[in-house]
Amino acid sequence: MNRFECVLCQMPGAAEPVDERVRDGEPGRPAVVRCATCGLVQLSPLPSPEDEAAFYRADRQARNLVSDGDLALWRAKAAQDTARRVDWLRRVQPDRATVLDVGCGYGFFVDALARLGYDATGIDLSTERHRLARSSHAGTFQEGVVDDELARAREGRYAVVTVFHVLEHLRDPIAFLGRCYRLVSPGGRLLVEVPNHADELLQASAPYRAFYWQLAHLTYFDPERFELVLRRAIEGTISVGGVQRYGVRNLLWWLERGEPFLGVERTDGGPLLDRLERLYREDRERDLHCDTLVAEVRKPEGALAR
Repeated sequence: MNRFECVLCQMPGAAEPVDERVRDGEPGRPAVVRCATCGLVQLSPLPSPEDEAAFYRADRQARNLVSDGDLALWRAKAAQDTARRVDWLRRVQPDRATVLDVGCGYGFFVDALARLGYDATGIDLSTERHRLARSSHAGTFQEGVVDDELARAREGRYAVVTVFHVLEHLRDPIAFLGRCYRLVSPGGRLLVEVPNHADELLQASAPYRAFYWQLAHLTYFDPERFELVLRRAIEGTISVGGVQRYGVRNLLWWLERGEPFLGVERTDGGPLLDRLERLYREDRERDLHCDTLVAEVRKPEGALAR
């Protein structure tokens, strides 16, 4: 048992080892551990803020996976996620309102919303991603983070704030969620998405487990820990569910080849493949054994910032 500081408990305590290495780190530093108090899985020790900033400015997370990737490749890979997220946002906010996408990456979601008439803004820490998004897409883009100053300046400004696959990168997700929630207008929505540590594929594929741990992801949420971090940060109506982002081809790639599928999921397989994909995704999502967790938080009318 090692002494460490839990990201969720935010107190020094005991940790149980899970894995001694991550795919893009040095053996044993950092390691993957589980908090003996609350059960959160995280890296320990956490990287320094300086190392984190350099990592994201250089877009290392993407380049460690596909060193020669370009914007067209990432757009194609993100197409299904972009369409799904646009549909989600339009269900909760059909009016063409103000939207802030925190951790907007290459800006595909912001671009899609802006072309539909939404007043969409994206903010991202990566200098490289910000440059590409701003030069290629519709919408407004800002390089930076949601800190206390930004939360004060834009309090209650946005009908919807989206936080897709950001929470797992943070050393203080509770404070971060609180700041994002302050940006939501009364009656508005906060939409959050994270990888799911209860993903069934982690038990089915040892190579996938070895690939799963990465330097960029400081924390690994299962449904219980995901809801806990939300409720500690936010006073609002919270609904947690699941989404299976990656399809049958990705599953077979891991089981047969033991490596990530870096291509684009096929959507032209006809009724047979469509039915198979639907059944696969529905099965994984039903019991929250899917690869992704989602949360929708509704801010009450007349709510004040915390």
